[in-house]
Amino acid sequence: MNFENTEENWDLDDLKLIDELLKDSLKQDFSVSIPDDFADFVTEKVEKQKSVREALLRLIMMTLGYLGIPGIAFGLLYYLKSTKIDVILDLIFTYKYPVLFGVLCILSIQIADVLLLSRTKDQLDK
Repeated sequence: MNFENTEENWDLDDLKLIDELLKDSLKQDFSVSIPDDFADFVTEKVEKQKSVREALLRLIMMTLGYLGIPGIAFGLLYYLKSTKIDVILDLIFTYKYPVLFGVLCILSIQIADVLLLSRTKDQLDK
């Protein structure tokens, strides 16, 4: 590999210019100031994101439970060729919209609980 822009290929003037620029930039006073409560602010943001992430994970697990447990039960009944599965499926397909509405209401309440009502006291004060 042939690197054209390596340090060996630079002349002395370029290296002096780079040294001068580096020294000048290090001599300048940085005008960036960090507030006194910066660490507390960052910690609060991280904890808030962590609590929201944990709450969403809990919501996903509950949703999987709401959908997975009946799915496993119906799959098991279907596998065992139970006569009750036809009655249950007829009932569900007959009342599919109220059942879907009920499931969506339960999930909406869980989402509202996770995102709106599960705030800590410090978050509610702001």
